[in-house]
Amino acid sequence: MDGTTYDLIVTMIVLMLFAYLSRELEVMRAISEIEGYLALFKQSRDTAFQALLRSLGRFSSLDRKMVEEKASQLIEIAVIFPVNLDPYGIVEKIRHVLRVEEKEVEEEVSSIASRGNRVDVQNLTNLVEAVRALNYLYKLVNHYYLIARKFKSLWLILQLNALLPFLSEEFKALEGAVKAFKNGLPIGDSAGPYVAAKLARILGAKRRYEPVPDTEVFYAEMGGRRIYLAKAKGPGGTVGRLDEALEWITGRDDVSLIVSVDAALKLEGEETGLISHGFGVAMGGVGVERFRIEEIATKKKIPLYAVLIKMSEWEASSIMGEKVYKAADKAVEVVKQVLEHKVKPGTAAVVLGVGNTIGVP
Repeated sequence: MDGTTYDLIVTMIVLMLFAYLSRELEVMRAISEIEGYLALFKQSRDTAFQALLRSLGRFSSLDRKMVEEKASQLIEIAVIFPVNLDPYGIVEKIRHVLRVEEKEVEEEVSSIASRGNRVDVQNLTNLVEAVRALNYLYKLVNHYYLIARKFKSLWLILQLNALLPFLSEEFKALEGAVKAFKNGLPIGDSAGPYVAAKLARILGAKRRYEPVPDTEVFYAEMGGRRIYLAKAKGPGGTVGRLDEALEWITGRDDVSLIVSVDAALKLEGEETGLISHGFGVAMGGVGVERFRIEEIATKKKIPLYAVLIKMSEWEASSIMGEKVYKAADKAVEVVKQVLEHKVKPGTAAVVLGVGNTIGVP
């Protein structure tokens, strides 16, 4: 074998070895990053759980061990959505399941925090939901990591590693939610209810109704226009039942416009507090309430207008910051302008303050 052939073989062996080592190093780097994120996620989950225990303990007559046992059960609750093989009626089925889950969790929290009032129980229920989401996210990431290690799958590891920055944002948002719910303070998502409440004060609302649970409706007049302002009843943490409130309003008056105000996720590069206009119902979540609002509007041929307050996911879930607060004040004036330009005197309009009303009376 001449020198040229020998050099070629050695070169190929070196290249193969380099390719193998390069792949192994890449996998080791990805695994190291995933383990680092997992350690942070676990710490976040555990810290939030301890905050939940302390919050429940302040209002509970049970011993700490019993509180911890019941809290552990609460954060493991799962919601099983209805079968959708036949989609007809699926929205009402989902609504029923969610209502049952909401009622049962709140009753369980109330039984633990027996010394708390209605507002305390609502805020603690929100805190349970935030810790439950953190717990589920941590377990999900850990599950995929262990599966990838078990089957030594490079592609699973790399895909999980690529998703971790986005999951990290979810964890930061939920961490912010834990702080807000623990202290009963307004969050970014409270901007919608805040706008409705402030409009009620500015317009000098003449009457206040509570037609459905956890939801209040204010009646005011503006330049001969009849204005109904609906929001979740504060200051406890709840999103109310705006679809049922709208059904009640449209059953007693002819509505010519529905304006929904809600927080909206901004894109990277967009400024927090940007006010955006839209058509349709500004409302997140599973979609049950939005479906019913759209259905009511469609049957009665009522135009749907939306006012969106842009913010990041972290800002929406965390204690309301100065930029969001100022944007909400600006949104009040925007809604007033919409009502003046799009609602004729002598007719009625509805303003829906969409979002969690925690800290907003």
